[in-house]
Amino acid sequence: MQHRFSARAARPSAGRGLFLGALALAAAALLAAPAPAQAQDRPLMKKYIGNPDTDALLKEPGVRGPLQAMLGKQLPQLMRNLDVRGDTELIGGAIALSGNAQHAGGQEEGIVCIADQGPTPLVEAAIFSGGKVTVFAKSAQYEYLMLCIKDWITQVNSGHRDRSTQPKNVRLVTKP
Repeated sequence: MQHRFSARAARPSAGRGLFLGALALAAAALLAAPAPAQAQDRPLMKKYIGNPDTDALLKEPGVRGPLQAMLGKQLPQLMRNLDVRGDTELIGGAIALSGNAQHAGGQEEGIVCIADQGPTPLVEAAIFSGGKVTVFAKSAQYEYLMLCIKDWITQVNSGHRDRSTQPKNVRLVTKP
């Protein structure tokens, strides 16, 4: 089937031309407008996701200040429980940094979660010690804690077996 090109069909009508021009101006205005607050720069996320310099993250004023305010005298224990740690991760939209005390994995552990949204990051932390988990957060309700805190609690409570042992209700399907 052949298509014929018509010069008349290629020319926009006056109404269509005005509409396309207005559409182009609207698109340009949207591109030039600042992004909403929730989508703006996330400096901590950009700087620290996958970054091995986790000491610097923990020293950031927007992280260290809230940790000091929430944990008080327990901050040194959290820092000991984060002594052996990997790079930061992104879990549920938050920066997560977890670890354990030297030679005490499964006994002394900790996590810091940072929601890098808005002008001030939201920081939550937890310590696992003596078989108990203590959570430090603004919310007094478990359901409103960051996902990275709740997932970490699940792992700690299972002795970290939930990541390596297949649960009885999970069926794997593979294709050759």
